[in-house]
Amino acid sequence: MNNELMLKKLMEIYQLYTEFNEKAFLDNYSNLNINEVHAIDYIGRTERANVTKITEHLKITKGAVTKITKKLIANEYLSLYQTEENKKEKYFSLTKKGKEIFIKHETLHMEAVKRDKKIFEYFNESEKKVIFRFLDILKKDFDQKLK
Repeated sequence: MNNELMLKKLMEIYQLYTEFNEKAFLDNYSNLNINEVHAIDYIGRTERANVTKITEHLKITKGAVTKITKKLIANEYLSLYQTEENKKEKYFSLTKKGKEIFIKHETLHMEAVKRDKKIFEYFNESEKKVIFRFLDILKKDFDQKLK
């Protein structure tokens, strides 16, 4: 099979995947962007989430995280707190509204896995191993390109 043809097919699939996810995202989070939802998700799963931890997780600048968290606080998705041991550091926690987004996001992920894993039923175990190997090589290639 032609390598360029396979690459073209992969790009077409990526485009469709992106369009599908953007539509689903807008249908579920009309007033939030992807980084805001992922910040809420990370804060919901992380003890003592602060700007530094969120920055490292989302791989965006501290300034961007500060802007995101200020907006999320203003819109009542997050609240700030400090601990007795460290009055200097500020941490984030989810409000009731933030927890609703956190749960919705988690539920949507579980539904997507349940829905999308069915595609692999078309393949036998040896074919799945080849697909997994391909995905592993593709991931490593992108990791290297991003370094």
